[in-house]
Amino acid sequence: MRRRYGAVAPVRYGGGVSVPSMSTLVATVTEAGKIAREYFQDVVAERKADRTLVTAADRAVEEFLVARIPAAAPGVRILGEELGVSGVRDGGCTLTIDPIDGTSAFVAGLPTWCVTVGLVRDGRAVGGITHLPMTGETYLAEGGEARWNGRVIPAGRRPAGEGDPFILTHSDVHRSGRVIRFPGKVRALGSTAYHMALVARGAARAALLGRAHIWDLAAGVALIGAVGGAICYLSGAPVDLRVLLAGERAPDYVVVAAPGMLGEILPQLQVA
Repeated sequence: MRRRYGAVAPVRYGGGVSVPSMSTLVATVTEAGKIAREYFQDVVAERKADRTLVTAADRAVEEFLVARIPAAAPGVRILGEELGVSGVRDGGCTLTIDPIDGTSAFVAGLPTWCVTVGLVRDGRAVGGITHLPMTGETYLAEGGEARWNGRVIPAGRRPAGEGDPFILTHSDVHRSGRVIRFPGKVRALGSTAYHMALVARGAARAALLGRAHIWDLAAGVALIGAVGGAICYLSGAPVDLRVLLAGERAPDYVVVAAPGMLGEILPQLQVA
């Protein structure tokens, strides 16, 4: 059956480039998630040159988004994990696409993967969508505000006292020989973008991410910034997204923390 999708309205900024309102892209990202669901638990994984996994679902979702986004943002630079760069090369604004963030979880049949689109303007993450098709969660960052399933996440929110405090890590942390001194629980759910969303919404205190790419980070950085959280490299150095806009991996592990918690968390992660 042929799919039919509604139009997405563009917002025009200076410089002659139309940049979409992230809220109007939510429906498109949700449709992309439906495409991914059609492949879920029925995929064959391949290894890319960097040894990470890719599936037909990754390619199908990114092809759909790359085809749809130009209607909302004519000429905008698009940078996707699987298809690379399309659109203008240097417009000061980039939309990043990770068609399935957490491909390993997707292949394993776990529900914690997501479709994520980020907006980086003049080197700053200013918007993003993180959508989890299997759990029905959608995180939106736009205009300095973060929302979770339509509800505003209050700026300055810290993790609630109920339950066991936890942090999140990438799944390869045990191979680094690193000893984490966090006194609570440590979880690895398989998706960089989801880890960041959980910190932003106040579920997790922090997340130790791997050497991520811009398409893993952009939407989550916008969420973290909107709630007043912090992001830096494990060394404590600031993260400059501009140096990642060609698609390189981050030079070090990335750390995100809930508002006011970086000073407490960072020393607990730096001991090897």
